[in-house]
Amino acid sequence: MRPKKSKTQKTLSLLLSGKNKEAKRYAGKHVLVVRDKVMPLREKEEEIWQDIEGLRKKYGQMPVITFVPRHDISYILLTCE
Repeated sequence: MRPKKSKTQKTLSLLLSGKNKEAKRYAGKHVLVVRDKVMPLREKEEEIWQDIEGLRKKYGQMPVITFVPRHDISYILLTCE
């Protein structure tokens, strides 16, 4: 039996697959995701940390930073170790 997905995992899956209602809105951008809340990443580092801390306090868990791909172009994923 597979473990139950958290709300954040479900939101991430829908967002990255393009099935989330906000996927088109944030396509090609970095976002913060916690539970079902999606927030665009701001420009300045200080603002980003304020958003992260605010979401952590409000939802009781750290938000995930992810890139929402555009579905009309291809991406190459590189991993470094």
